[in-house]
Amino acid sequence: MTSSPAFRTMSDIGRREGENVTLGATVRLPIEDGEYWWGGAAADGIEMPFTDGYRADLRDLGGNQGMPMLLSSKGRYIWSDRPFAIEMAGGELLLRADVSAGIIVGGGHGDLPGVYRQLAEDRFPPDGRMPDPLLFTAPQYNLWIETLFEPTQQNVLGYAQAVLDQGFPPGILMIDDRWHEEYGQWTFHTGRFPDPAAMVARLHEMGFKVMLWLVPYVTPDSQVFRRLRDDGLLIRDRRGRPAIGEWWNGFGAALDLLKPEALRWLSGELRRLRQDVGVDGFKFDGGEAAFYADLGCPDPQAYTIAWNRFGLPYPLNEFRDAWLAAGLPLAQRQRDKHHAWDGRDGLASLIPNALAQALTGHAYTCPDMIGGGEYQSFGSADFDPELFVRYAQASALFPMMQFSAAPWRLLPAEHLDHCRAAATLHERFGPEILALAKDSSRTGDPIMRSLEFAFPGQGYERVIDQFLLGPDLLVAPVLVKGAISREVALPPGVWQADDGTLLHGPDVVTVSAPLSRLPWFRRQG
Repeated sequence: MTSSPAFRTMSDIGRREGENVTLGATVRLPIEDGEYWWGGAAADGIEMPFTDGYRADLRDLGGNQGMPMLLSSKGRYIWSDRPFAIEMAGGELLLRADVSAGIIVGGGHGDLPGVYRQLAEDRFPPDGRMPDPLLFTAPQYNLWIETLFEPTQQNVLGYAQAVLDQGFPPGILMIDDRWHEEYGQWTFHTGRFPDPAAMVARLHEMGFKVMLWLVPYVTPDSQVFRRLRDDGLLIRDRRGRPAIGEWWNGFGAALDLLKPEALRWLSGELRRLRQDVGVDGFKFDGGEAAFYADLGCPDPQAYTIAWNRFGLPYPLNEFRDAWLAAGLPLAQRQRDKHHAWDGRDGLASLIPNALAQALTGHAYTCPDMIGGGEYQSFGSADFDPELFVRYAQASALFPMMQFSAAPWRLLPAEHLDHCRAAATLHERFGPEILALAKDSSRTGDPIMRSLEFAFPGQGYERVIDQFLLGPDLLVAPVLVKGAISREVALPPGVWQADDGTLLHGPDVVTVSAPLSRLPWFRRQG
């Protein structure tokens, strides 16, 4: 079950005027005065626009989305069909590619939105498809933090009932790791889920759609492993044996996603879950190129590409790892966040990484789980109710928002009220977010936008702690512990705040932001 890729390679289209192509070499590109660069790995969003000393190798995305392209505020771009290494030093961009890779350098597209739209048209044109509408119009609830590796029918139904009892809107409910037997054996664990079809039917009655977690990995020496081994559907090592590697949950083999027979087998497993149990969609976890590289695959990115495209027939989907998936109708979750305010994976990274996703063509962005989805960090950190509320507020006007740790279990009443308000706000804006998602599926424009994208060349290149939802809604969450106000960069125009105040831009204003408030502003006229 595969679909042709949306992106176009260098061989698919003719050279454009002003493009320079270099094969398998180091490319040195002088940076122009006042020029800023974005792109590559979405997990590096907090480092964008790049500064001297930035280094990255797109062969290792650190468990998130990536595209082999960079874009500049001066309308220039870099593109390749293959991953390349990036370094910014001494006023230059240094790009290093393998012998087989070609790097295109082009320009002449004016500014950041101009070059983004040209690349979208040329390389990853939209085709009108989008993920399931409920992903945008209602909160998502993932059972991961509450159940970890032991979800049961009882605690799944209990969590869903608590959502309703606590006044949160129903939406998507995701049953995460170990709902199943062995990895690769995609049947409900008989001891923990005595009647999964009845459970799913009850969840539907309660107003939820249901997603199941899965990976393309297989527990070694299990019954399903032996069957897949004998059918030739697992990746093999140089000696012809099933290759075994270590992933985050232990050691495993991997489906050979480049074999149509392996995809047909997995499609049949998922079809059975949909038909017999009533499951609505799937969280496609894993698929990192790094794992396939460890197995000795000569082109590990090809397996990530195949995993992404395997998910296309399922509108209710979620991915954390993606390569060359710009423009595809896939919900792209940020990599696991810590229960922390700052740092590469703290709350402060949430908006910059989302803006990086948007500028690399991943419009359907989802933040990680509210409060943090990296369970070891979450469990070992001193729990901070204020941080949890600010996570919820920062996520509320993203295209999607996702709970996991139960607010009603963790929070005092006042903080719980603020989280409930954030979820309700997302539901209230759901029709508007959905309209933006539909527009993105036709035009390719991002749903979340940096100020530099919306107001190019006006000095907003380094504003990475606020964003626009579509062209007219400016959102400025509080991201600093203890803060009860924040500065907001108001672009040109008249902006009405969430409290009704009218403000005029361009200006930098300080707004009151007690724990009860998420500041947002709608452009007037």
